Amino acid sequence: MITYDIVHHIAGRIRLKVPLIKKLVRARNLPDHIKNLSFISLPSGIKDIRANPFVGSLVIVYEPKEVDVIEFIKTTFDSLSSNAEIQKIVRELNPNYSREPYFF
Repeated sequence: MITYDIVHHIAGRIRLKVPLIKKLVRARNLPDHIKNLSFISLPSGIKDIRANPFVGSLVIVYEPKEVDVIEFIKTTFDSLSSNAEIQKIVRELNPNYSREPYFF
């Protein structure tokens, strides 16, 4: 499971601390769809997702009346945690780690 903490949340905007994002800065040959998060399906109501890899944060801008952002986050992170491509990248970043899923 990929871990995260909610750093700040107001209606329409939430900031998460996601250590994995910071570790991805060191990844070599990272596919573009991973770098720009384009592989994440965005439901109606999610306006924007921005990652800051240098501090390991993720900002989600959303329409509060259209989407349950907490449920979106839980579902997305559960999906990412079981994604084979993400797990491969995690193993490459942590060669001494042999079990799945990896907790950052």
